[in-house]
Amino acid sequence: MKKLVIIILMGLFLISVKAINEEPQYKIIAHSYQEEDIKEMYKIKNELLKDYKEWVKGVDDKDQVLADHQNDYHATYKQGVYQIILGNGKGKSLSGELKVNYCESTKDIERKSFLFDWLF
Repeated sequence: MKKLVIIILMGLFLISVKAINEEPQYKIIAHSYQEEDIKEMYKIKNELLKDYKEWVKGVDDKDQVLADHQNDYHATYKQGVYQIILGNGKGKSLSGELKVNYCESTKDIERKSFLFDWLF
């Protein structure tokens, strides 16, 4: 019994914990590579970021908010990506994270075992 407890405790020391807060992503694809289509893409991006701040005020489930607002931008929301295709969608693409506050640090928290780091 003591050996089992010691083995379990040693296993817990070797386990790494990685906590990542995943923010929803956006992807906007322009109609073509022409300058006016690219400007339109950036205009849509700015509008989306402003609208997203309004949509998520006081809401816990950001994924549901984006799923509910797919018709606003003729977008699709699948697997955490809010995708907007302008025209034929054969032009430049723009992507990033949808955040409420871009001033906050979003560093990932990585905790590793002291024993594991020391041994390896």
